[in-house]
Amino acid sequence: LIISMPYDGFSYRNHAHDIDISFGKAGRHKCSYRLIVGDENLGEITLSRRRKFQDRETAAMEHLLVGLVCPLRNALTYLSAVRAAQKDPLTGINNRAAMDSSLAREIEMARRHRMPLSLIVMDLDKFKTINDTYGHATGDEIIKTFTKVVNGIIRKTDMLFRYGGEEFVVIMSNTGRDGSMLLAERIRRGIEKLEVLLPQARIPVTVSLGVASLNGKEDGKSLFERADQALYQAKTSGRNCVCLGDPAGTYA
Repeated sequence: LIISMPYDGFSYRNHAHDIDISFGKAGRHKCSYRLIVGDENLGEITLSRRRKFQDRETAAMEHLLVGLVCPLRNALTYLSAVRAAQKDPLTGINNRAAMDSSLAREIEMARRHRMPLSLIVMDLDKFKTINDTYGHATGDEIIKTFTKVVNGIIRKTDMLFRYGGEEFVVIMSNTGRDGSMLLAERIRRGIEKLEVLLPQARIPVTVSLGVASLNGKEDGKSLFERADQALYQAKTSGRNCVCLGDPAGTYA
């Protein structure tokens, strides 16, 4: 497609799949095609350049696009399946499988660019008691509310994951110990203000948090274990607090 038609700029956009790809320099003259199969919108391709497109060129482009739509639809279907496998169905945020791959990628980037990287592991306090007392439907609502609150506190560059049950993880790129501790404390205070109202009760919600920053040549497993150990320390220290795991595995 690209070889058959000289161009200066290229873009492909698909809002439904959150895809926006472009390269080159946009030219004055554009040739755009919305790709539709049946009632399915596959997005829009745009080529641009300084000189006008000739009729024979657009005809060749349209001929090539006929052969593109089916492979593109298959690729988008596969992309949707991959993304769905990495999403938590209750909250809509990324799950443990997504966290594992994201953490490995972020550690590689941190080392390559010599940037700090930190992790927060969080666990809702006494959540089993809430489920046993008020039912799993109430527990699910607390999980969803917790997710919304945390998403409203973290930065756009931070990544929130549901690790499992009532345990969550935040990956913070380009963030060292001090910044991650400040964010963890903001989350703790934000959740502490939550109160779930039921006809028969008011349910306070708190969270314990463990923080660790990437140290030396450790891998994602080691970083997570240090943050998880810090979380354990927070829970044994009375809950509703933040603990920091230092490089040696002790706590401050």
